[in-house]
Amino acid sequence: MTRIAIIGAGIGGLSAAISLRRLPNVDVQIFEQAQALREVGASIALGPNGLRGLGEMGAVNATSEEIGFRSEHGFPMVYKHWKTGEELVKDVHSPSVTQWRHHTARYFRPHLQQALADNVPPNTVHLGSRLLSIVVRSDSHSEDVLLTFEDGSHHSADLVIGADGINSTVRSIFSPNYNLERTGQVALRAVFDAVHIRDLIAENPDLKNSVHVVGPDRNFFSSMLGKGKFTVVSLGYDSGEEGNPAWRGEKWDDPADVGRFREQYEGWHPWITTLLDRVPPDSVRVHPGWASNKIPPPTHVGRIALIGDAFHPHGGALAAGGSLAIDDSIALFLSLQHVQQLSLSPSFNLIGSDTQVPRKLTTAELSHALNLYASTRLPHVGKVFDVVEQMRRSAAKPGATVDPRKWAKNKKDVVWLHEHDVHLAFMNALNSEHAYLSQA
Repeated sequence: MTRIAIIGAGIGGLSAAISLRRLPNVDVQIFEQAQALREVGASIALGPNGLRGLGEMGAVNATSEEIGFRSEHGFPMVYKHWKTGEELVKDVHSPSVTQWRHHTARYFRPHLQQALADNVPPNTVHLGSRLLSIVVRSDSHSEDVLLTFEDGSHHSADLVIGADGINSTVRSIFSPNYNLERTGQVALRAVFDAVHIRDLIAENPDLKNSVHVVGPDRNFFSSMLGKGKFTVVSLGYDSGEEGNPAWRGEKWDDPADVGRFREQYEGWHPWITTLLDRVPPDSVRVHPGWASNKIPPPTHVGRIALIGDAFHPHGGALAAGGSLAIDDSIALFLSLQHVQQLSLSPSFNLIGSDTQVPRKLTTAELSHALNLYASTRLPHVGKVFDVVEQMRRSAAKPGATVDPRKWAKNKKDVVWLHEHDVHLAFMNALNSEHAYLSQA
């Protein structure tokens, strides 16, 4: 049996567990440093690719209308002018998105995390397990990976998946010189019960729908989420130690001052200022931006793989992080499944007339699978990083402004991102491998 250890029980780690548990003859265990499952953050969006991935791996409950809100107008996002409220531009789904359940959905993160956890046996999730070290062993006694945790416990695995977020311990062990930097962006996010704005929604039902408001020096986002929640988000740049001291030194998910949030939108369209007046003071959190413009190696020594923000810490731009992690999980499954099938022998453990159980994968086979995984994901992740870097260079920095109408005119299509076909990418990786081997 191939033993798989996943570090991190967030959206990426749970998705990987659900996806990889479909493989025959594997044991999947999840190790989470928190004492209870708690997703840090506010809202999260899943595009058609992420929603299709959840359906494919069997986590249909996580795509339900109950926990994921889909805008009634049917568009992934509508962009409006900060002052006039006019519609500037909108994102659209491609004609291939034919089912409503695959329309972009927005969640309160803890709701999505719990829905995913419901698909994983509780006895495979080990809470309070803070990773200290990873030792890859290859000697006459063992050929595997030894994990050591802060409580002194150990676990042996054949394959380790680092799904431990943007500040990944797994990544730091194998890429110690890989560093993140402050992007200068600061997001203020609030999630609260929509009952606080029930009358506003009754007067303007469109208020429920996802909207991105483009301003001269900052943006605003609001949307209904599942289970009767609502979110508002401010995104702008920290203007520096003297100009904006309130956000200096703040840690991710620290409480923030709702008054400061409201001040940033004085003079904006009345529907925004009225909405912000209803935001409960204790609901606002600050999220300083951290990212890298370089992609870390996604695999190491044939036994370690990174997924989610551990693999692509691009700073959360484009609301793509959740779907990227789900696609990572699908790509890992496809790669391991392919190598398992290659490992089958007609003489090995036939069950019935035509069913075979794959044996434990060797170091070489695991290395092959991880090479396929990297080849599947790196082209797409590389494009994501390139686009995000272009966005950062063109964004309004402190003291600078943008023209929302000009911005809308130049806005690029994002179907390539939110409807990425990971199966096609995997087939391209396989074809490239076959072409290389045929020339060797």
